[in-house]
Amino acid sequence: MSSNQNTVVQSIHRLDRKFDATGGQMHDFYRRQTNGEMPDPNEFIRLLQQQAMIHSAMTAQFGLLQKPLKTVLNETK
Repeated sequence: MSSNQNTVVQSIHRLDRKFDATGGQMHDFYRRQTNGEMPDPNEFIRLLQQQAMIHSAMTAQFGLLQKPLKTVLNETK
């Protein structure tokens, strides 16, 4: 179980880094827009969709991490 949790934690860390990278790309989009450039609005939509997908994956991975704890708590009742 410990190695399984380790895998889940590693997945959450990997997804967190991707989420941060997407956030950085969004900040770059904002910076370019502030500087008077006209960045492609489809790029922004793609980044929003990517961020939402990563967030959903992180939520699912976190649920996997919690499941063993919930099982133990339910069994001890």
